[in-house]
Formats: sequence, C-alpha cells, structure tokens
Amino acid sequence: MTESEILKQLFDTVFQGNPTGTLAAAQHGLEAGLSPLMMIEQGMTPAIKEVGDRFGEGEMFLPEMVASAEAMEAGLQVLEPHIGQAQGPKKSRILIGTVQGDIHDIGKNIVIALLKVNGFEVVDIGRDVPSTVFVDKAVDMGVEIIGLSGLLTTSMPMMRDVIQMLEQDGVRERFKVMIGGGPTSQAYADKIGADGYGETAFSAVSLSNQLIQK
Repeated sequence: MTESEILKQLFDTVFQGNPTGTLAAAQHGLEAGLSPLMMIEQGMTPAIKEVGDRFGEGEMFLPEMVASAEAMEAGLQVLEPHIGQAQGPKKSRILIGTVQGDIHDIGKNIVIALLKVNGFEVVDIGRDVPSTVFVDKAVDMGVEIIGLSGLLTTSMPMMRDVIQMLEQDGVRERFKVMIGGGPTSQAYADKIGADGYGETAFSAVSLSNQLIQK
C-alpha cells in the first residue's frame, strides 16, 4: 500500500468506527516506514474531527461517535509507543478525569488522545471520580494541569468542589484547572474559578498549550 492509501484507510476506518481496520492500517503504516505522528495527524485526527463536526450538526449520533473514538483508540495503541520515541521529552503532565456522578468518558478519551498526540503526558484517572481523588492525585503526581470533564448538568457542581478543595488545601496556585463537557461553558468556568474552558477536544489542546505558557 502507498502512503496515501494507508492514510485514507486510517481516515475511513476511524470515520466508520472500525477498530480492527484502524489497527490493521496503523500496523501497515509502521511496516511501510510511515511516521506514526503523521498517520495520526493526517489520517486519524481529521476523521475524528469530521465525526465531531457532523455530531454537532446532528448528522451523526452518539453511538457513531463512540465507535469512531474506539477505532481511534485502537490505532493509538499501536502508534503511541513509537510516537514517544520520536517526540522526546513531554511538554507537561496533565491529570484528567470525569467528575463524580458522571460516567461519560468518550469526550474525555478523545481529548486524551489528542493531548498525547500533541506531546503531553496524560494521567487518566477514569470516570465518576470523587473530588478528593482529583486533589490527592494531582498533588501526588506533580501535574501542572487538572482537566475536569462532565456531560451531565448534575455533575457540574463537582467541578466547583474540586477547585474549592484545592483552595482549602492551600494548593490551588500549583495547578491550572480546565473544564469541558456538554453543559459547561466559559461563563461557568469563570464562575467557579477555573483557568479555562475547552469547547471541543481540539480547543482543549490549544488551551493546554496556552496554560503551560502562563
């Protein structure tokens, strides 16, 4: 297969939500000597962005987005070890999780995938995570950024609680805190004292780059 054929296969299999196909395409690419970063940036990432855009426009639905995210994750499992070798030192360490009371993690997982592609070291602490765990893990692991994700309106107060706990423990100034997820907004980020809001997975990466420069 040619380079363009492999990139097209990566795009098509992620877009179609075909993890087996994406995994195979990633392996073909490595065997052909393609850059793993190029395969992600030019093959897989445009596909997941297209799915996200169509989801936002109501042309694709949550099950399709879930399937595409799983396909991208399958490809990343093959490519990530090689990306690490190629990129050298990581930019920064980010702790990210879905707050307590919420088990949704597709958006979070897409953000994590893109952060890794962009050179960040990501600590994923999962979903339905108690506020105390966010604080304890952030302190223990020496991260620079804490990412709080949530899809349910009822989970939004948990984001505020994490920030309040950081303040109560006297460690708020050690960390930049960003939030994201369906019901969140820049206005809510400002209200609870977060350092930023990522409307999309791509804007979350841009925000992370901005936060580590401050």
